[in-house]
Amino acid sequence: MDTVEQVGQVKIIRRDSLSGILPNLQSLLELCYPKPPKDVFYRVLEQYKTGFPVYAAVRKEEEIIGFAYLCPNSKGGTLETLAVHPDFQGLRVGSKIVEEILKKHLGVIQITTRVPIFFEKLGFKQVFTLPDGSHFMICPNFEV
Repeated sequence: MDTVEQVGQVKIIRRDSLSGILPNLQSLLELCYPKPPKDVFYRVLEQYKTGFPVYAAVRKEEEIIGFAYLCPNSKGGTLETLAVHPDFQGLRVGSKIVEEILKKHLGVIQITTRVPIFFEKLGFKQVFTLPDGSHFMICPNFEV
């Protein structure tokens, strides 16, 4: 586990597995995704592969208050499952997680989201809207 950045009493950490964080992660995802299908935690377990970079915002005794991971590919990757505990939303926790991912991973980073305005502020551009109303976005993220 590497501490990437400290933001007040919150640390952004990077790890290469979900081991050791699963109970806290399940609680966070169930709180952040309360609407049906309510299975985000189990989807993460199915889709995550050990070695994919995991970023978590932690405070006090390793309490996870924010989470995302990157599913890398040869041209960049897909940012998956950004979640921030409701008590910490609006404090830039999610922004810091995304910024760390963008700092560490070059290429075209993509995401599907229902909150495009949040990601636009971080450099993502809308490509199209899916039939379910979510937005497919990309962030061309290359060193200049």
